[in-house]
Amino acid sequence: MVIMGNSNYWILRFSDVFIYMMMILLLEPKKSLVNAGRNDATTILVPNFCTTNSNVLLPPYHDIPKSICSTLDWHGYSISFYQDNNAVVTVVLTGIHENNWISVGVSRDGMMVGSSAVVGWMNNDGKSGTVKQYFLSGRMTSEEGIPDRGDLKFTNVTPTIVLKDKMIYMGFQLQFPQRLNRQPFLFACGFGKPAENNILPKHKYRSSLAVDFSRGAIYLGFVDSTSVKLTHGILAITGWGIIIPFGVPIARHFRQYEPLWYYLHSSIQFVGFFVGLAAVAVGRTLYDLIHADFNYHRVLGFTILALSVLQICQFIVRPSSSSKTQDYWNKIHHWVGRLVIVLAPVNIFLGLYKGNGARGLMITFLCFFFTFLFISIYLEIRLLLQKKRDPNTKLTEPPLFQVPPRNS
Repeated sequence: MVIMGNSNYWILRFSDVFIYMMMILLLEPKKSLVNAGRNDATTILVPNFCTTNSNVLLPPYHDIPKSICSTLDWHGYSISFYQDNNAVVTVVLTGIHENNWISVGVSRDGMMVGSSAVVGWMNNDGKSGTVKQYFLSGRMTSEEGIPDRGDLKFTNVTPTIVLKDKMIYMGFQLQFPQRLNRQPFLFACGFGKPAENNILPKHKYRSSLAVDFSRGAIYLGFVDSTSVKLTHGILAITGWGIIIPFGVPIARHFRQYEPLWYYLHSSIQFVGFFVGLAAVAVGRTLYDLIHADFNYHRVLGFTILALSVLQICQFIVRPSSSSKTQDYWNKIHHWVGRLVIVLAPVNIFLGLYKGNGARGLMITFLCFFFTFLFISIYLEIRLLLQKKRDPNTKLTEPPLFQVPPRNS
């Protein structure tokens, strides 16, 4: 085996990279955790639904067994969740009534845009109330909360809203396709009541949380993750979607420029790897912020990272030019590299779609993607024509990722 440069130096450098990666990926930031059935020791000046057995609402909205409950961070509001074995989630929201509307939203990614919400308010008679579903096409301005639209499915139990002793109670049940493990929810309220067209006034307060039904816990706090999401997208597109793919043709089509092609290829791939690694780190932070449940995107991301680490191992330790394992080693590197540049754009498109990525970001990546595709097709056609003119030309010669031959 041949080790590039000084053996100890490269082994130590690889160890440093491995340790830093493990620190980034395994150390979790602290979260704000609220246990099920929480009873705060702090004196609360307003009724707390989590510590009160309220019979204001009719079944199934009162005395919910094994519910997950928490006070929110504004105006004494409390929220309670219960999920049964049929993926039916019962939600009860309560707080001080201030001639306002209240809402509970269900989000894919912890963000308001693109979510559906259940909104309730008391009618002018002060006795009856209205509960409607809204689709949040924007940040809850009067034009962007669309009434009687949304992706939520109610059960046959009628949603209810009740006012008693200056406290407002809203309860409803939602049917999901399958049982939830961890789900982001959104909360908002605003002063005033909807006009005749049911368009909501702008919200005054807002909050968010993620409910972990498997652990019986609630993660509190409103997080505006827009900038973190944008940073993650830019880094992923730059590292996995641009730098690494554009470093591949250098190794395949420009080997006549020895040893320049080798140093260019390895340098570009190293830069792309570390930019991609930064994208993974930011993605991990984003996941902890919004508690998104994008399993396919996460699994693909870690798979691409693992394959890239394998490529680095091939850079650091490779067979000598006279080794019998050289051909196998080069084929592994060749096909692992191909797998990375195929999976990377798939995962980028998946992330942009699931994360409601910015239109400009999508257009930018599409431009680079089709440019790379065009260049790759052109170079492959040129190589095939060269082989046709000279049958002795070998498409895989010299061996991939092999600098001018060294003796063992």
